[in-house]
Amino acid sequence: MSIWLIYALGGGWGHLTRSLSLGRMATRYHHVKILTNTPYATYLGGEGCDVQIIAPDVGFAATCEQVRDVLLNTRYDCLIVDTFPRGLGGELADILPQLKHIPRILVHRDITPAYIHRFELRSFVKENFDAVIVPGDGEDSPLADLPIVYYTSPWLIRNAEELPDRKKARSLLGLNALGLDCDRPSGSNLRLRQRPFKKKGGRSCFAFIQQTPPAGVRKKIILVCAAGQASELSFFGKLSTHLDAAFPEATVRVLAPVCPEGCPPQFWVSYSPGIECLPAADVVVGGAGYNTVYECAAVGVPLVAFAFKRLYDRQKVRALRCAYCVEEIEDAIATVAMLQNQVSNRPADYPNGAVEAVRLIEKQFT
Repeated sequence: MSIWLIYALGGGWGHLTRSLSLGRMATRYHHVKILTNTPYATYLGGEGCDVQIIAPDVGFAATCEQVRDVLLNTRYDCLIVDTFPRGLGGELADILPQLKHIPRILVHRDITPAYIHRFELRSFVKENFDAVIVPGDGEDSPLADLPIVYYTSPWLIRNAEELPDRKKARSLLGLNALGLDCDRPSGSNLRLRQRPFKKKGGRSCFAFIQQTPPAGVRKKIILVCAAGQASELSFFGKLSTHLDAAFPEATVRVLAPVCPEGCPPQFWVSYSPGIECLPAADVVVGGAGYNTVYECAAVGVPLVAFAFKRLYDRQKVRALRCAYCVEEIEDAIATVAMLQNQVSNRPADYPNGAVEAVRLIEKQFT
């Protein structure tokens, strides 16, 4: 059995989740090791892969040294690097040329062109990688025109047939079949009211807000996905209280590893992988990271996305292509109000590009 080593360094969810999506599909025929330094590693679980964790607080020099030790002093038959061709801190620049004896694969998620140009990554990738796989971000990705590039659908940590049905997904959020808290009765007196709010510049806007539905009517579920950087969790906590006030007839849940500051404890749900909760949601509000965007698109639940600034990731590009991009909480409330009155057609199936990616990587051995 061959050994695949996946380099998945990065402080958020994305690198490790994407690597687990690939790794769990490969473990039937390969032993998969994943090297990561995300603080969410223990929360996500290994999915059958051997996850080796570099402590996220050991510092830059120590991290680079541990990466060097693993890559140069352990046995593996294929190296897969997620997103950063030279490594998160540039530590792969002098390591990769020493690994010409094994296949080296770059997972090319969309990144800012400034990073490509600054480090002359086009020539570096051609010299140091045997294949580049673009997992769903499209042919407009900065390195997508290289001759060694292959395209797949987005990589997802669950196939369509592995997802729970809506009833089971609601139970994962602590809700009954109607989307109600299990210990609370359903409300009554459905009506609409206009909620005014001020946008930047003093312009007045109105959102139509539904109030309490009659008994027996399923409550809408607004799911806040609080992924991203730890410093952003308090924003999602604040957002949850605004959504609850604007939509008293709906049920708000916040999916996060820890309860965000300002989030009412009864809203908080800690569950992984989060994609299993998505079939319960009528609308998701979150960031525009890779996994949030493509998981919502696959399941068919509309995403109201805040595009957070990142050093390398172009979240706004992804959000404008695949979600309802907003900048202010008031915009999010208005968009959620609009989406609550729409009926979404959810796909019965979706492709998982991780399955195809395994076959593409295996071809590098032949």
